[in-house]
This record gives sequence, structure tokens and C-alpha cells, in this order.
Amino acid sequence: MKKYRLLYAAGVLLLGCSETVRVPALHDFGVGPLPPAAAGPQNAATAEIRVIAPKWLSDNRIRYRLLYDQPTRVRFYNLDQWIAPPPDLLRLHFSSGRLGPNYSLVIRLVNFEQQFEAPGSAFVLMHFSVEAFAADSKKKLGAREFVLRSGKISPDAQGAVQGFAELAERARQQVLDWLPESAGSP
Repeated sequence: MKKYRLLYAAGVLLLGCSETVRVPALHDFGVGPLPPAAAGPQNAATAEIRVIAPKWLSDNRIRYRLLYDQPTRVRFYNLDQWIAPPPDLLRLHFSSGRLGPNYSLVIRLVNFEQQFEAPGSAFVLMHFSVEAFAADSKKKLGAREFVLRSGKISPDAQGAVQGFAELAERARQQVLDWLPESAGSP
């Protein structure tokens, strides 16, 4: 009888250890804007874009904060991650939008997280500033700060990913709309 108990215990231990480890799902902002079909080689040049961020935003974790419970504590999703750090994803997204060769942009990312106002009530927040320079002379054309907040999103990693994809496009569009104001005629 003792022999069977030992075998049973060993079997339970083996089954417990054989559980498969789940690999995190990797996310980006989606395909993004496609360049116009008429864009030929003469329109292929784009702005130089640099995205600078604090060290804590330079990894691929998707961050969230519970504003209603320990609002100073930053948390991370375990089974969902960005495919690259947010500054790299944002630079790639802005580069895909054909800003034109007349500009050089420096984007300073300040905040990039999902926030929960209450259980089941979440939004994403993106805070950044942009400096625009003339590409040929490096003359500063203007600077502006942007704080973008999504509407309510699903209170989970999928909501965060979808919210950030939408905010990244909104950020790109707002910077595009602002550039002619700051540049006059580059």
C-alpha cells in the first residue's frame, strides 16, 4: 500500500510540473496608415523621426495603473507584451505616415499607460511633446505638447492594445495637422 502511495504522489508531482508555460502574446499598433498609391520615388522621402523616452518606457511591457487602488503602483500584464518598446513602435508608426522630407521631429514620450478609474472602467493615456525642425537647416520650427486620452476601453490587455493603436494614429494625425502651423512654408 505504501508503494502505491509513493507512486501516486510521484505522479501528482509530475503532472503538476508538466503544465505548459504560456508564452506572452506580442502586440503592435497594427498595419497603420498606408502611403498613397500615387506616391512614387519622388515622394518616398520622409521626415527623420526620433522618439526619446524615459528608461522605464524602454521595455516591451504593457503598463497599467489602478487609480482607485494604489494609484502610485505601476502594474504589468503578464501574458501580453508589445513586440518592441513603445518608443520604437511610435517611431515606426509616425514614419509610416509620410510626414514629408521637410521636417525632422524629436518626440519626447512622457506617459504611455492604461489607467483604471474604477473596476471595469479603463482608458489609455499618451503624453508626449514634439519639436519640429527644418530638415535642411535644423532650424527649430516649433514645439508642442500633446496629452491624448482614449474613450472607455475594455478593462484588459486587449483594450489597452486597441486603445493605444487608436491613440497612436490620433497622435500622428494631430502632429500632421500641427506641422503646417509651426512651419509656415518650409
